[in-house]
Amino acid sequence: MPWVLPALFAAAAARPLSQALVNRRRRLRGPRTISELTHPIIGGIPQAVQIRGQDVTNPILLWLHGGPGFPMMPFAHAVQSAWEHHYTIVHWDQRNSGKTLARNGVGAGSLDRHVEDGLELSQQLRQRFPGVPIILVGHSWGTAIAVEMLRRAPDHFAAYLAIGQVSDFIAAERYGYERVSQEAQQLGARRIVKRLQRISAYPFGNTLTPDAVSQVRSAYIQLRFMHHRTRFVMARLLWLAFQSPDYSWRELATLLNRRAGEASMSMALQELPTIYERARGAQIDCPVIMVAGARDLFTPTPVARQFFDTLEAPDKEFVEMENLAHVGPFEDAAFFDTLLIERLKPSLRDEEPTQPCL
Repeated sequence: MPWVLPALFAAAAARPLSQALVNRRRRLRGPRTISELTHPIIGGIPQAVQIRGQDVTNPILLWLHGGPGFPMMPFAHAVQSAWEHHYTIVHWDQRNSGKTLARNGVGAGSLDRHVEDGLELSQQLRQRFPGVPIILVGHSWGTAIAVEMLRRAPDHFAAYLAIGQVSDFIAAERYGYERVSQEAQQLGARRIVKRLQRISAYPFGNTLTPDAVSQVRSAYIQLRFMHHRTRFVMARLLWLAFQSPDYSWRELATLLNRRAGEASMSMALQELPTIYERARGAQIDCPVIMVAGARDLFTPTPVARQFFDTLEAPDKEFVEMENLAHVGPFEDAAFFDTLLIERLKPSLRDEEPTQPCL
């Protein structure tokens, strides 16, 4: 393939311009703006944290990314510009993810370790921005971290927004397998049908393996159950990461780090089957909004709703979106703009923030 090398050189030459355009579009102006990317010590290691917003007295939106191992930071520039006028947005690359992975290498992880890291970060934010309410936004794996954080520190958070709530993992996997198998048969996708038939007992018995999970996830993506409009969602996300001014070439490579991916998969298969039993019926002392996509098979709507019904909260709302799969604002940015700015923010308790320690 003689075109590969010239294509790589062209990409390398084009990247600085793409990054400059993103920086120009997202530039913040004003006396109370904040835009920083640091590596505070969290859980004993430096972890990447980005903080951006138009006004440091605005509520904090702490985004807990999915995966595990799939950071939001390199893609966020495409969707969060409007949010930055109403919130201070905090992105954190978790262990074995993104910039934190590039800084520390692959290490051991667990749900409890991620939860403790998240609580330590939230405490740092509370100390730096006293009186400013913190909203947890969990996406997919991040919702498992979020629910545990809410249970362990109920007075730290003003609201919880779940996008693709993790719940009964085994039930979700079986539902997803049956739905994607049916879709593949209806569409005449014979290769997908054949691959899925080889693991017809999934996820029971000895079929819950990294290879089987990957095969099922691949079928989801190809049949548009990750992004409801395209099966090329990963290419789109990688293109956004390519444009990101926040990621170096070395940090971009972490998105395709095979060893980190295997470590994250191993942790997920160990931790996710336990989440429903430990979290169902949780008492959450703040408003809860749970957004579910009708085409999301990674965290299927019926299973997420069953978990939602067990939660105790002063105010809770389940929102099912017909034209949504698993990647939330990358599918319907306008809906999430409205949700965050016009519905969630006005519901927060009025508190008078004190001067932040910048």
